[in-house]
Amino acid sequence: MSAPLLSMTGAVKSFGGAQALRGVDFDLKAGEIHALLGENGAGKSTLMNLLSGVHTPDEGEIRIDGNKVTFNNPREAQAAGIATIFQELDLVPSLDVAANLFLGRELMRGGMLDVPAMRREAKKRLEAIELAIDPARLVADLSIGQRQVVAIVKALSYASRVLIMDEPTAALTVGEVERLFDIMRKLAATGVGIVYISHRLEEVPEIADRVTVMRDGRVAGVTEPHAPQAELVRLLVGRPLDELYPARAKSAGKTLLSLKHASFKLANQSAGWQPPDDVSLEVRQGEIVGLAGIMGAGRTELLSALYGTGLAGRWQGEVAVDGKPVKLHSIHAARKAGIAFVTDDRRGSGLMLRMAVGLNLVMSVIRRISPAGLMSPRRQAEAIKQSFGQFDIRPKNPEISVGSLSGGNQQKVVLAKEILGNPRLLLLDEPTRGVDVGAKGEIYARLRALAAQGLGILVASSEMPELIGLCDRIVVLRQGRNVAEFLGGVDEHTVLAAANGKEA
Repeated sequence: MSAPLLSMTGAVKSFGGAQALRGVDFDLKAGEIHALLGENGAGKSTLMNLLSGVHTPDEGEIRIDGNKVTFNNPREAQAAGIATIFQELDLVPSLDVAANLFLGRELMRGGMLDVPAMRREAKKRLEAIELAIDPARLVADLSIGQRQVVAIVKALSYASRVLIMDEPTAALTVGEVERLFDIMRKLAATGVGIVYISHRLEEVPEIADRVTVMRDGRVAGVTEPHAPQAELVRLLVGRPLDELYPARAKSAGKTLLSLKHASFKLANQSAGWQPPDDVSLEVRQGEIVGLAGIMGAGRTELLSALYGTGLAGRWQGEVAVDGKPVKLHSIHAARKAGIAFVTDDRRGSGLMLRMAVGLNLVMSVIRRISPAGLMSPRRQAEAIKQSFGQFDIRPKNPEISVGSLSGGNQQKVVLAKEILGNPRLLLLDEPTRGVDVGAKGEIYARLRALAAQGLGILVASSEMPELIGLCDRIVVLRQGRNVAEFLGGVDEHTVLAAANGKEA
């Protein structure tokens, strides 16, 4: 590759008494996809905010093509060909695709918006990356993956040289991730340098040309994308991979959840929703059982049908909790049976982002802390204190909005909220999505501690290392049915073969 398109040397940045960057060097070459990894608080966002003009460095310099530059605001960075796509996309759902692409730089004709011209130009830009989306479609009607690509096209109208992508795959399906990676490779082939920020270590060898790992405001190491995942984890958190997962249970108690030839019959069929079909599995006290399977296998649908949050329908076959048959047709019925559920979409349906952390925590036990219909400040404070102590939520301030917390701490709030209800069975869907490695380790330890107290846990995850390292048993689903079961620690290829219908 040629000399660096971009270089940052000796970058230092402090906010009040907290030093976010401690002399960081980083460079990006034209046509390179450079992965930037690090836990929340490692300094990744601050470093990229210097590059995108959101902040200016206290010390150090930025050079483009060897020429020193100073960005006082994002517009100056955009003028230099640099743009950032944040995890929370800056798109307006109520506007169509063309209007979003030209937002703030609308085409005018005779003092009026030239909508036909904007839609023609939008179509050209979309076709340039082989994306067949009608520019007249509302962004609200697009999938998350389609919105991500629209955000890329919008950013490219500002950035012709450097594209910074913050957690671009956090909410995408496997197919959407593959499509996004294909677009990224095509952009890199044109000479665009891409900084790719992610918590998904398994994606790094698929897309990156080089990897920089940050820890505590410094560069912990620069490595090749095919470096062993254990090495990346060591650089990220300063400890080996085998210390990330707590020891498995040595024994399990009585059966909490029992499904025997259980099927969920939908009131109305829905394309793309795979209902449970002839499922047989058990979850016992003190154990963590994983649900594995390729996208569309029915993992999420099984959990949502058990909790009553999925599509309308009814269970057939045997469904028992604590040895007693139950009719799980609603959230109320599930909670009455001692079941709690953590959704895979904490920001969309797991939390009320603008509300305080404390209020989010107690919403699931509002009746318990509100005798006679009036909220008891004492009981509320006790519940909040319990959650902060159990899950080490940071910062330790129940008054701030939950939306201001890091992804890992938001996930801790979602988990703590459900545990306050004292469930017997906990259903988890993608429990560490968008969470950094350090926070994952904390969550794993807390889940294992809860299991040791007698809780049964059923967890669905698309991260195979997570299932293998965390779970006592792994049940493999395919087309809504359980097709295999393995003990935790099983070889990843064995599970994948079963998930894909290639088991012996």
